[in-house]
Amino acid sequence: MSPPPSRRKPPEKATDNKKAIKNILSLLKNYKLKISITIICGIISTVFSVISPLLIGLATTTIYNGIKEIMNNTGTIDFNSLLFYLGTVVILYIISSVFSYLQSYFLIGISTDISYNLRSRIMDKITSISMDDVDDNKRGDILSRITNDVDSLQTGITQAFLQMLTAIITIIGVFVMMLYINVWMTLATIILVPISFLIIILITRYSQSYFLKQLVLKGSLNAQIEETFTGHDIIRAFNQEEKAIVKFEHDNEEWYTQEWKSQFFSSLSGPAMNFISNFQYVLIAVLGAIFVLERAIAVGDILAFFQYIENFARPIQQITRVMNLVQTAMAATERIFEFLELDDEDNPSDKKINDVKNEISFENVSFGYSPNEKIIKNLSFTVKKGEKIAIVGETGAGKTTIIKLLMRFYDIDEGKIKIDGVNIEEYDKNSIRSLVGMVLQDSWLFSDTIANNIRYGRLDASDEEVIEAACQVYADNFIKQLPDGYQSLLNEDADNISHGQKQLLTIARTILSSKKILILDEATSSVDTRTEELIQKAMDKLMENRTSFIIAHRLSTVKNADNILVIDDGEIIESGNHEELLAKKGYYYNTLNAQNETNFLNEIN
Repeated sequence: MSPPPSRRKPPEKATDNKKAIKNILSLLKNYKLKISITIICGIISTVFSVISPLLIGLATTTIYNGIKEIMNNTGTIDFNSLLFYLGTVVILYIISSVFSYLQSYFLIGISTDISYNLRSRIMDKITSISMDDVDDNKRGDILSRITNDVDSLQTGITQAFLQMLTAIITIIGVFVMMLYINVWMTLATIILVPISFLIIILITRYSQSYFLKQLVLKGSLNAQIEETFTGHDIIRAFNQEEKAIVKFEHDNEEWYTQEWKSQFFSSLSGPAMNFISNFQYVLIAVLGAIFVLERAIAVGDILAFFQYIENFARPIQQITRVMNLVQTAMAATERIFEFLELDDEDNPSDKKINDVKNEISFENVSFGYSPNEKIIKNLSFTVKKGEKIAIVGETGAGKTTIIKLLMRFYDIDEGKIKIDGVNIEEYDKNSIRSLVGMVLQDSWLFSDTIANNIRYGRLDASDEEVIEAACQVYADNFIKQLPDGYQSLLNEDADNISHGQKQLLTIARTILSSKKILILDEATSSVDTRTEELIQKAMDKLMENRTSFIIAHRLSTVKNADNILVIDDGEIIESGNHEELLAKKGYYYNTLNAQNETNFLNEIN
């Protein structure tokens, strides 16, 4: 089955390694002292572990020479030298382990702090980007960036940096010790090193694109899982479980394919390095035998050299093994910084507004989410302070968009929106939004107590004020019937109470906030008729001396509005109060009669 056309394909490109490295270095620049200490600890740890094989070789030579002297009756084993060598080796290994621990300790501290700061920066970015960028990013993909990608980067810094630092120091130290033992055997060993690194470079370049595709698909799949889980009741209601599974399996298969390719190609370096390492053993065994027969080196030196070959090959293999971590970390870095580099919402003014003194006016306002399609067209109207204005019309007519423009979620294309004669573009956006209290059609509650959800409207509100707000919307009765009352805990989706009850809580939260401007976007659409009447009374009381915008489909909820705007295709086609619009016998009159007839038929049925 082919993927749906809306599905975003992963980019067919490799990670920009230079940019990724630059970004990682920018994260590390604030930890110069800790990184220096980490490097010093790594050097000390590695140097002490590198010296140890030479001492073990000397101990072996001591034992070999002693055994020869015993067999020739010319002497015995020099136990003093032997104990000195072995004791020194033990001390060196202990010191090496201590500094290795310190190296890991400081590096884990650095990577953990970086992860903490990155998550904080991503959260700050989520709250500061424009609504356009919010719309362009899926929630699951953002969640993947803040969790999976940050974890991948942390793992890459901790494991890759630690192992690669140790590997590089080990290679240098072992190379020096090998030269000390025998130059020719050293040259025979390192002649194959360029081939090893060439293999690593080729495999890394080829597999890098797969790591980026893998992370992009992971974010896409997370978004799909989050969407499916959130809408599981809708999926079941329409019997679309099979379609959801097919879509998931398709995307999961793509993720599997990219992950398999990335892991397969990156793992090819391991067998190649093992082959080169084994070839080195054969080569050194032959050369070592020749040099021993010629008495150019001692037997213990051969044993030490073999150990150094292993110590020389191991860090190269170690580098190949961590390259997949490096590639994943670099791909994750690109995705993290791609999001962090999004522009913050433009907010050039710091001029504050604290109240609406006279009126709010729209003057020839036009707006479209895309340049070629206008949602709002040459819209003009005025709302006096304390007035209730209702905006009605068909779905998609632009009702909610008008409110978004007032709150400056989007900037208008033409015209002006003014508060007390001042263009709202001259004010700080946050100060405009601080005037507004909203109740939306889709209720949104936290996984917290009922009391705290209501208190979210004003965090310093007392328990008495919380209860008073609940009483005003007639929510107090059902809350007290719950086992824990106001301390009842709502679950993640708040589906342990009814949808209408959730809406009552959001309205209570708005009442508690005591904002200057109220926006009620289908606020009573999810409650029954009796509850709606009770809420409407509370709303009328709440909206006294407050400028209120009421968006509604059910015209029965806007009868008490001071002015009713009928919107169609982004334009005002009728305006007036309830009686005036009925007298016109136009759209409002016909729609109200149709809704009343439908309600009557529903009641008798």
